[in-house]
This record gives sequence, structure tokens and C-alpha cells, in this order.
Amino acid sequence: MPAPLTMAARRAMVEQLRRQEPDISARKIAARLGVGKDAIRRDLDAIETEQRQRADDAAAAAQDPAPAAPGGAPDGDRLVLELDDELRQALAVLRATRGGPDTDASNRAAARAAIRAMADIVLEAGPLPGPTTSTTSIREGSRA
Repeated sequence: MPAPLTMAARRAMVEQLRRQEPDISARKIAARLGVGKDAIRRDLDAIETEQRQRADDAAAAAQDPAPAAPGGAPDGDRLVLELDDELRQALAVLRATRGGPDTDASNRAAARAAIRAMADIVLEAGPLPGPTTSTTSIREGSRA
């Protein structure tokens, strides 16, 4: 028997099914995912709320100038990622651990935390072959 889906993973799958089949019913989604139709209806309501929030955030961002890079980093020190389905699902899982909404700010925070955590894991594993610049933990270093 497969492990039950987390709410974030289930919602990501519901959202993906709705994009693939816009007219699919909550009952059919529930049958495919092996959950109740009421859970799917709650997921659909939450997805619609998140989409409205994203639209509101996008409208607000269009009115405001771009925020300065964290910690006063020069403009050239930015990393911009386009959110494909896989990254959006991964961010949903990361946000779900903190209960954060799907906003630009919470996505940036989740991505920054994930990058720092992965860097710490790599550093704790020991030196990599080839030149390295530092063995100091990212967590010990300065944070913006």
C-alpha cells in the first residue's frame, strides 16, 4: 500500500490534473488519488485562494519597483528561477513545513533555506575533489 500523500503533494497533483484536464470533476480527481471528494473540494478551494493571492502579489509587484537584493548584494548577484511544475511542487512542500502561503516572499525564503541547507549537507560530507573556497558552514557565515 503506498504511503499517503502529504497535503502539499496532493494539492500539487490536484493542480496539475486541473491544468491537464480543466473539466475534470472533484469526484474523478478523488478516485485517481484515492482520497475523498470533500478533501479534493477543500484542495480546490485552497488552490483558488493561492492563485488569487499570486495574482494579487503579481499586481502589487508590477506597481512596486523590484526589491533590493538581500543584504545589499549588488544587482548582478541575483539568481532568478522560472517556476516550472516540479519547482512549484518542491516549493509547496517546503512551504508546507512552515505553513507559509504561496507568495513571492515565502518562495524566496523557502528557496534560500533549501540552498543553505543543501550547502551545509555538502560541506558536512567532507571536501569535494578539486579546488574549494571555504569549509565554513553556510549557517555559520553571514546571512542576508
